[in-house]
Amino acid sequence: MKRGGSTCGYHHRMPKPTTTLRRRQLGAELEELRKKADVTRKQAAVVLDCADSRMGHIENGRNAIRKLELDALVQMYGADAERHQHLEELRQEASRRGGWSSTYRLPSWLKTYVDMETDATLVRSFEVEVIPGLLQTEEYARRVHVVAGSMVGPDEVEKFVAARTRRQLRLIDDEAPLKFDTVVSEAAFRRAMGDTEVGPAQLAHVIELAQRPNVTVQVLPYTAGLHPSMSGAFSVLTFEDDVALPFGHQENATGHITNDQKEIRLLVELWDMLRSQALPPEESRQWLTEVARQT
Repeated sequence: MKRGGSTCGYHHRMPKPTTTLRRRQLGAELEELRKKADVTRKQAAVVLDCADSRMGHIENGRNAIRKLELDALVQMYGADAERHQHLEELRQEASRRGGWSSTYRLPSWLKTYVDMETDATLVRSFEVEVIPGLLQTEEYARRVHVVAGSMVGPDEVEKFVAARTRRQLRLIDDEAPLKFDTVVSEAAFRRAMGDTEVGPAQLAHVIELAQRPNVTVQVLPYTAGLHPSMSGAFSVLTFEDDVALPFGHQENATGHITNDQKEIRLLVELWDMLRSQALPPEESRQWLTEVARQT
């Protein structure tokens, strides 16, 4: 991807599911089996000779599980040979070296999010002050990190920019492009345009990407008044039905990630309300074009 330019000339194939997602998938299936077998987490932990907390980390995908441990749990839960083989294949895939995000040494919460985003089929997001990362030019992304001051060290800026650029390849995946639906406050665009060095190119980039069939951008104008997410930005990631349950992320200083399905349902309801207050996609593109002409 050229700095500040279009990604549309590139071709990319979606990578295999990340180890993070495979660990979560394996953990979820083990938890399902445990509950069906009417086994408590404490009882399972005794079989593995580990703390209850480690058993919890295995089920939520935070910790990997060894082959002998998996064999012991499968036997305890009474799973058949076919299910055992399936779980062992997941375990092997989850034990491989991490995906591309590992090369960037991202903070743990951000690495988890990036790995999940790599495997998602749909991302719904809301942004207040910043252009969504998937739509950022390199110059804008670099400026956003630089102005963060002491929160991001100089040696980390290029690492974050490179990782953000790598994430954007999902939008132009030839085989399975990521569907990205985002609602963005007018403030984010006005703030960007206030920087004459990076703003115009950034706005042009958003307008270009918004014409892709898998990208929907809706502007939440000031005229909408107060809205239901004044407290901040968030996103919800959705996967194929047989891969994983939805995953949520809420913006704060350290990044709050969640797979609590009740919490995620609330985020989806919130996003739907914001979408209803925002300009429709076509009107949003017209609005963006008009703002670009004013420069």
